[in-house]
Amino acid sequence: MFRKIFIVLILSLSTGSVFGQGIKFGVFFDPVVTWWKSDVDDVTVGNARLGFDFGLSADYYFAKNYAFATGISLFNTGGTLKYMHPNLVLHTKDGKVPIEPGGTVKYNVQYMKVPIALKFKTHRIGRFVYSTNLGFDPMIRVSTRVDLNDANNHFKNVTANQETKQFNLGWHFGAGAQYSLGGEVAVFGGLSFMNTVVDITRPAHDKITSRNLVFCIGIMF
Repeated sequence: MFRKIFIVLILSLSTGSVFGQGIKFGVFFDPVVTWWKSDVDDVTVGNARLGFDFGLSADYYFAKNYAFATGISLFNTGGTLKYMHPNLVLHTKDGKVPIEPGGTVKYNVQYMKVPIALKFKTHRIGRFVYSTNLGFDPMIRVSTRVDLNDANNHFKNVTANQETKQFNLGWHFGAGAQYSLGGEVAVFGGLSFMNTVVDITRPAHDKITSRNLVFCIGIMF
């Protein structure tokens, strides 16, 4: 279902390039460093994780230097949590698995992300154009896979979609630069920070959110 939605949105954005005015499209592949954060003492967070975000961007310019920025991407992220709380259960596709106190769960989560942002850019300076943007990042969870390591269980890469919430929301701000290759084509790079505000995982006694440092890399046309 999510693959169909992804394809429909890409086709919708592509149609806009034919009929719209002042629209710039791009493709990107962004490495992302993610830190998860817990609000309770009996759930500790592991080290930062490297993930990636890739997809299609679209900037709809309503003035010369101002645009609504959106697009669609698949955001691959995750984190590791160590649970000291008793009586927790991991819900996998094969059934319920008790998590022993001191057990660790490594989450690998994929979201479909559709950002909604404002973008501000400078006038062209030589071959460069500099920009900044800020906005929100609605996300729909596509899949969750987990590794469990505790006193009684050791398994990897098991589907566990029930372990993460279906929806998430973040906010972001960032800055970058475009370098013209001639005509309408330009490569771009930048740095962005995204913070999520909705609980990622299912257990009700904690709230897990994430902080993300995004290294933006792509091409615009």
